[in-house]
Amino acid sequence: MLQRLSNALCGLRAITQFDRVFFTLCQRLLGRRLGWTIYAKGRLKFLVDHLAGDQSGTRDCIAGPMYRELFKEMQLPKQLRLLDLGANGGGFPLLCLDLGFEFSALTCVEVNPFTHSRLSLNIRQNVGLRPKILNVAIGGHPRELTLSFPSGGTGFSIYGAKDETASEDAIIEVLTLDEIMHRGFADGAVDLCKMDVEGAEYEVLLGDSADSLQRVHYLVIEIHAAESAKQDALLRKLTTQGFERIKTSTACDDVHLFVNRHWTDSSRS
Repeated sequence: MLQRLSNALCGLRAITQFDRVFFTLCQRLLGRRLGWTIYAKGRLKFLVDHLAGDQSGTRDCIAGPMYRELFKEMQLPKQLRLLDLGANGGGFPLLCLDLGFEFSALTCVEVNPFTHSRLSLNIRQNVGLRPKILNVAIGGHPRELTLSFPSGGTGFSIYGAKDETASEDAIIEVLTLDEIMHRGFADGAVDLCKMDVEGAEYEVLLGDSADSLQRVHYLVIEIHAAESAKQDALLRKLTTQGFERIKTSTACDDVHLFVNRHWTDSSRS
């Protein structure tokens, strides 16, 4: 009961950070069984499915401090080249728009087909038709996986056991970081990469198909729990690629900001 009350209060605080508070509260109170809620903040308008758990990955990404505080540590151009790995409903690109950035190039990757549909809607509505929105998984080597998907949420892992509550299975293509970078940016650089891929970061970064990481200036990554030797190996790999950790989120101690010390202004041209 206390946990439910705490969650309700946190949700209410988040709602008050958006426009048309009374309208949004009415949507939530009168349409709880539907789950779908439209949020607005300035120029932003986006869809959240509360029954699928989108609010944590989309609404709270914009309203909360977890990523927002990290932007104070970065020197970014107003026209961003952004790669969002584990994009959920598009909260991170929408946060960038809310902070005043635009996109010269944007690629979003989301493995869950249900979540991907809402990601596509939110990005097309707020950014337009130019972004690449990929319904694939990221991994250390290319392959296909048959996965059982829930209707949404933020904790889906390609390593998870079969979800008996899932609607249906789908065959999902797994691409390496190098292939995603090629599809999204050709041989160009990326100003900012956000990676939240529920444990797959080890397979991705410790494999042999992540050389393109050197073309990334800033990396925001959630490093999920693993044995200490595995975590140490990942941090060593980032160091050898020229990355230095400059900030850990005060809201989530698994989320870290790295800067590529080998980056120069000519890297972007």
